[in-house]
Order: sequence, then structure tokens, then C-alpha cells
Amino acid sequence: MRKLMVLVVLILIILSGCSSEASLTNDEKVTGLVNSYLEALESKDISAMVKYTDDLRFPNKEEQKKQYSNIEEEITDTKIVEIKEISETEFEATVEISSDGNINELTFPIQKQDEDWKIIVGQDF
Repeated sequence: MRKLMVLVVLILIILSGCSSEASLTNDEKVTGLVNSYLEALESKDISAMVKYTDDLRFPNKEEQKKQYSNIEEEITDTKIVEIKEISETEFEATVEISSDGNINELTFPIQKQDEDWKIIVGQDF
């Protein structure tokens, strides 16, 4: 009986760990996405930058990768200023990016595309 009880508890622990991704709120998912994107910017991880974005300037991901590999800007620091929900499928992220000695504040739309969230870049304001 005791072994059965231990087995049931272990199964419940495993199942609750598996469902933690599904229990994240949209706000948490979007905040995680923006943080991952900012880390990719700082480390110049082009594959990650392409993965997290939908860049409207490029017709496909290969062209996007090619153009991103030519970026010479040195990004030294990034931070999230604000993330606000526009609708169930759209957020807006304001971030601060320090590059080449300048601090710029940028706002990006974030949209749910299929099951994934994407940062929309390359749009005109």
C-alpha cells in the first residue's frame, strides 16, 4: 500500500511538471519571448533572432538570416520598459536598447501566429 501511495505521488508530481508550460499566461509567454529576443540581440544569436521575429522586410527566413548576419551594430544592454496587452492575440512591448553609446526606446507589436507568439519587426511607424 505504501509503495502504491509513493507511486501515485510521483506520478502527480511528474504530471504537474509537464503541464507547467500550458499554465503560463499569455503575459508570461510574451515576456519570456521578449526577454529571449533581447538576449539574442545582445549575444548576436542570429538563429534565435530569426526564430522569435516576423520581419516584414524579408520574404523568407533565409533572406532574413542573411541580412541579420550583416548587422555591425554593437548592442551592449537591453531591458523591457513595458509590455501591455492590446487583445488576446496582440501585445505591445516597449524596450530600451543601448548600442554604440546611444540608448534607443523602441516599441514592437507582438502577435500570436498559429500557436506561437512573434515579435513583429520591420514595420513603419
